[in-house]
Amino acid sequence: REMGKDKGGIWGTQEKKKGAGGKKGAPSGFDDDDAPRLGKKEAAAKAKMEEKMAAMKDKGCTTMDVRHILVEKHSDSLKILEQIQSGAIAFNEAARQHSIDKAGKCGLLGWKTRGELDPDFWAAAEKIPEGSYTQEPVRTAWGYHIIKVEGRK
Repeated sequence: REMGKDKGGIWGTQEKKKGAGGKKGAPSGFDDDDAPRLGKKEAAAKAKMEEKMAAMKDKGCTTMDVRHILVEKHSDSLKILEQIQSGAIAFNEAARQHSIDKAGKCGLLGWKTRGELDPDFWAAAEKIPEGSYTQEPVRTAWGYHIIKVEGRK
């Protein structure tokens, strides 16, 4: 058999329901109109997931939009932090010039969840008000970070 022509294979042959996935956030192939047709198992699973999400929110935010400046030496991080605090250089420009992590433009890591970041990084970021940055460098296995929190969800 050819890939995609198998009735139950990876691609399947069932037609999607209206709207190619329905409303934003709905699982592919389901619309809000399908809710009454969900069985008890699906409803219980949905309720359990909602409970977990509520519990996570009670423990703090679930995602953060973060930037960072990563350097190898503590002394370098202190010099950069002093320049930012004095207004000699903006955070994003300092990240562009000094960070050894070139993965993110101007230090941007983007929206991250707890499990995607080093536990020490996350713990420090949780204490920072939105729009602000750490007042002391944060040590992780990768080096020393100056962390800025752009937003929380």
